[in-house]
Amino acid sequence: MSTSMHDLANHAILGAGVSPRTSTVTFNGTSADFLTGDGRCTAIQMVGTVSGTNPSLAGKIQESSDASTWSDVSGGAFTAVTGTDNVQAVSFDRTKRYLRYSGTISGTTPSFPLAVIITEQKKTV
Repeated sequence: MSTSMHDLANHAILGAGVSPRTSTVTFNGTSADFLTGDGRCTAIQMVGTVSGTNPSLAGKIQESSDASTWSDVSGGAFTAVTGTDNVQAVSFDRTKRYLRYSGTISGTTPSFPLAVIITEQKKTV
């Protein structure tokens, strides 16, 4: 396995954990199939201007063998976000085929504009 990518578009799986949106309640993002991936995964969580009283977003990556029963990925949790303009990345090893993002939102009228991307290098032969 190569340790560097010079052509991200052709050599990586780019799973949209969450397409850009504003979330106000706890939710699960879209699942992505990582069957053709190899090596460590990376997830990037980007949060814009947050509003509400005591807003909090606890984001994490989950995995599944069948895209229906989910469990948390070891090392896939982001630090809770309570303020504006926050970008975080986590690296982790998956043990199952599918990945998704899960966000727990709390506070009074919380609002989190965010996007999440999950990526892994494609297998090489």
